[in-house]
Amino acid sequence: MRAVILAGGEGRRLRPATLTVPKPLMPLDGIPILHIILTQLKGAGFTHVTLSLGYRAHMIRASFGGNRWSGLELDFSLEQEPLGTAGPLALLPPFEDSTLVMNADLLTDIDFADLWSRHKKSQAAATIALSRQDIDIAHGVVELDDERRVTDFREKPRLSFLASGGIYVLEPSLLRFVPPRGRHDMPALLDRARADGERIEGYVIEGDWRDIGTPEQLDLATATFRADRARYLDRRAAAELYAATSASTGAVGG
Repeated sequence: MRAVILAGGEGRRLRPATLTVPKPLMPLDGIPILHIILTQLKGAGFTHVTLSLGYRAHMIRASFGGNRWSGLELDFSLEQEPLGTAGPLALLPPFEDSTLVMNADLLTDIDFADLWSRHKKSQAAATIALSRQDIDIAHGVVELDDERRVTDFREKPRLSFLASGGIYVLEPSLLRFVPPRGRHDMPALLDRARADGERIEGYVIEGDWRDIGTPEQLDLATATFRADRARYLDRRAAAELYAATSASTGAVGG
């Protein structure tokens, strides 16, 4: 089982912290978020992970100390310029089988093995992991028709929707929709695939999902991970992760 982790972004919303440390190495209770993700993938049965790097790539590579880490085979792909969330796939060798592609800035307790299994049983060219999100509106919401008549009036409603979780399982056939160069994002790639008749399915994450894109989100994710680490890592995996992280800490430099 193979995965590609997109870890090349600059993390502008997390500045000034990311001026010295790339976002994938932002610690949650002392553990880089990328190391947590890799440990989860290993526990789900993944054996080979490609890290797509850009900003401060040398620091991320140094945090692993080589091409094997905690039993995982690693390789690295380097963006010379920002390529978005789909463009980096054009730099990789063609997929030989289904491949999980995900962002490197997520704290989630998604069951990666179940996501993979559901995708493999489907006829889909791609499966998107989705997170249920709710937004409480602080005002009354009014809807009008074309003649400005009020058709609906709801007081402080809660809006619910499914958001892309930045986690996908892709079939090799999807790569033909990736342009050979330039910046391209995953929604545009999947839209092109759908327009061509490819089946795209959704997988709703029943548990927790958070990104760490802002200081507030990072603080919340850190507090959540610290309060209930077993939700994200089993005891043995957590012990191995802390040991691996401690062994590699000295290798990370600015």
